[in-house]
Amino acid sequence: MKLRILGCAGGLGGREKLTTCLLVDNDVLLDAGTGLSVLDLPQLLQIDHVFISHAHIDHVVGLAFLLDSVLGKRNAPVTVHATPDVIATLKKHLFNWALWPDFATIPDKNNPILFWSPMSFESTMTLGDRSFLSCAVNHTVEAAGYLVRNEKNGFFFSGDMGSTPKIWERLATEKQCSAVIVDCSFPDTEERIAALSKHFCPKALVADIRPMPYSTQFLITHLKPGEEENVMRELQVHDEKRLFASLKNDEIFSF
Repeated sequence: MKLRILGCAGGLGGREKLTTCLLVDNDVLLDAGTGLSVLDLPQLLQIDHVFISHAHIDHVVGLAFLLDSVLGKRNAPVTVHATPDVIATLKKHLFNWALWPDFATIPDKNNPILFWSPMSFESTMTLGDRSFLSCAVNHTVEAAGYLVRNEKNGFFFSGDMGSTPKIWERLATEKQCSAVIVDCSFPDTEERIAALSKHFCPKALVADIRPMPYSTQFLITHLKPGEEENVMRELQVHDEKRLFASLKNDEIFSF
């Protein structure tokens, strides 16, 4: 299983230029931020499934343009997986004919380019030899992280999240999870803002992941522009034994 990082920024103007979007093999997206813009049309046409963590615009804006680009060029719809609440939000506030067309009715209701697939927490979608487990995480809106596994290995993608102790207790016993892609947006000097917005700062993240084995690689994403070095330095200060690395656009991992 191949994972390509299309976007991992926590905003505009920083070291990484594109917002959250991860490509699993060639046919599955985890979130659809501006990172989706690096793919050309033949690559976009290969995407069959999109798993959305939550409805914030930096994680979904690319979905709107994806559907517009592939309309009339595919024989099957793009299936979008998310919690019922996230789907309802996207229907009401994005695909509503005011902000963007309702692609679940285009070209017609019987043959749409967009198919919604509600996915409750703790449910699993299996695609070939890959499984995608939806896990509740703590954010300002309803949000899911995804545990992605094949027969041999896997990783956890947090989406955006703040303190969620139960997820680390669970992942600590998961044998098929060698890496965690986790949001750590703010430095410790912005601890209050991090808590209000339900993102991590280094102090809070290190405390939260205490149950996790030291063999797990932590790939840090959603770093706020201009704070990348501060966040990574503070993580190492809080726990120098952890395997912390900042995620970078166009990195490729194999699981």
